[in-house]
Amino acid sequence: MMKLSTCLFIAVITVFACKSKKASRLLSKEQMINMITEVSLAEAYAETYVLKDSSLKKDSVLRSELQRVYQVNKITPETFAESYKYYSSNTILFKQIIDSAYTRAYRNKDRIYLSTSAN
Repeated sequence: MMKLSTCLFIAVITVFACKSKKASRLLSKEQMINMITEVSLAEAYAETYVLKDSSLKKDSVLRSELQRVYQVNKITPETFAESYKYYSSNTILFKQIIDSAYTRAYRNKDRIYLSTSAN
């Protein structure tokens, strides 16, 4: 009986240790909202920029913009992908994140539009 209790205790500790390690690598909900907003804006910028200059390839412009987003936010693409996978598995929470990101981008559309049209 003592061996079973010890094994069960070790198993529980191992499970909690693995969960806390994984959870610490995830972005917070607020960080995820910021990243979704910025990634969406990067995609829109790449799409618009390529339309203006037909010699550019959308994929290379988008890749460059996404690298900039990751650098500014000090986040690796792997961390973003892992967080995206985690949050998208919870549909209610993911919908809240997407809705918040959309609202944030919509609120800032005039400021963003004016800054890009001035260039």
